[in-house]
Amino acid sequence: MDDLPETQAGGPPVAVTESEEIEEESMQTKLATAKQDSLKIIEAALFLSNKPLPLADLAMTANNIRVQDARRLVEKLKKEYDERSSAMEVDLAENGEATLQVRSQYVASVAKLSKNVEMTRKASRILGLVAKKGQLLQSELKKYFRGEIYLYVHELRNLGYVTAEKHGNTRALKLTKKFHDTFQMSATE
Repeated sequence: MDDLPETQAGGPPVAVTESEEIEEESMQTKLATAKQDSLKIIEAALFLSNKPLPLADLAMTANNIRVQDARRLVEKLKKEYDERSSAMEVDLAENGEATLQVRSQYVASVAKLSKNVEMTRKASRILGLVAKKGQLLQSELKKYFRGEIYLYVHELRNLGYVTAEKHGNTRALKLTKKFHDTFQMSATE
């Protein structure tokens, strides 16, 4: 059955030889391998980078693939990390920059390991909560922590990881660019 003639664009039947079938399968295998290699290269680039990477840079790094293909591979990688419920996540920002980062709920647990950041344990837990919420009123910290929380907020402000803008009788705590750079987290969460 494999040697039955095939039609070619409405023309006369064309016989496909076994060697042509093998060559076609070989090409498809090579394309699949190249795509998988590009995916792995993009993952490695995101892992090693300490800043968001533009899709154009990822495309060039991954065997000079098209930017659209790089976007699809980043989205595939994002889906894989989400399906595994990994502590890591891939973020693709609207501006076309991608990052591999620690999920916000795990930042407080691992913050002390990142780039020799010197801060107290309670400050790192507060920072993790602010990272998880995105923004937090300083007065809300009393719901989560006891003791002198303002001292730890002051510590985080001095380290440059949060800003505290006046918000009524309290202050709104927000993450800074330094936080996102240090902990390799995108600002889009």
